[in-house]
Amino acid sequence: MSRTIVVVAVIALVLASAAFAAVAPVVIPVEVQLSPAALVLDGPGVWVTAHTDIRYSAVIGASVELKGISATSVFADDRGYLVAKFRQAAVEAIVAPPCDTLTLTGLTVDGVPFEGSDTIRVMVCKKK
Repeated sequence: MSRTIVVVAVIALVLASAAFAAVAPVVIPVEVQLSPAALVLDGPGVWVTAHTDIRYSAVIGASVELKGISATSVFADDRGYLVAKFRQAAVEAIVAPPCDTLTLTGLTVDGVPFEGSDTIRVMVCKKK
C-alpha cells in the first residue's frame, strides 16, 4: 500500500512539473511612448526616445532593445521610470511609411522579460 502511495505521489509530481513547464513564460507588459511620434526619413533629428512606465531600477539596461536595435542610452526620468534612446538613423533603417509599430523589449534584474509597443507615423522627406 505504501509503495502504491509513493508511485502515485511520484506520478503526480511529474505531471505537475510537466504542466508547470508547459506554461508560457511571463512577459511584463509596459506602456511605451515614442518620441518623436512622427518620424521624417532623412529628416532632422538624432534620437528616437522611448518613455516607459517600468522602474529604471528594475531593468537591466544593456538588455533594452527597440525592434532589435540596442539602446544607446538608458536612464531614469524624474519619476524613476525607464527612458531609452536609440539612434534615429538606425530606427529609420527598419521602419516604413505610412506608420510602423515598434516594440521595446528587455529584461528585469530578476530575469523576467518585459515588452511594450507604440506606433509612430513615418513620412518621406520630399527634397526639392
